[in-house]
Amino acid sequence: MGAAVTGAAPDAAERARAFVHAIVWAEHTTLWDLLSAEGRAAALSVAVRNGLDRVVAGRIHDDVADPVELQRFLQQLVEGLRRDLRSVELTELTVGDCGPGDGGAVAVELLTPSQLPGIDAWPAGRLVLSHDPERGWLVDRLEPRLAGP
Repeated sequence: MGAAVTGAAPDAAERARAFVHAIVWAEHTTLWDLLSAEGRAAALSVAVRNGLDRVVAGRIHDDVADPVELQRFLQQLVEGLRRDLRSVELTELTVGDCGPGDGGAVAVELLTPSQLPGIDAWPAGRLVLSHDPERGWLVDRLEPRLAGP
């Protein structure tokens, strides 16, 4: 692990924990606040491909959406992230090691306990975070792993 990642690891890991917590407990606003501009754009792009009106997506992107539109979108975002992690028990997810990602990003491993005797926790996926000078570490994307050990 490089020096920049080592110094960033505690802050990035804490943000990753907060993101997982927001998924588990459906804290829609917190989840949205923890997404980077790239993460928000990706979430909106997926939503448009799944039927969200482009005009509504534009209003959400520009932070001028009607509260009902935003709430509906954020609920669907949480449901989508939960679907991405469907192969694990969400409440048992923990944050593992941090490693370097592309372009200064940090990849934070998500772990789930094994149900098999003698096998430690296995990676359930990872969160890729980038650093925003004003907002700190933010989630760019979730990369789930859908199979067990």
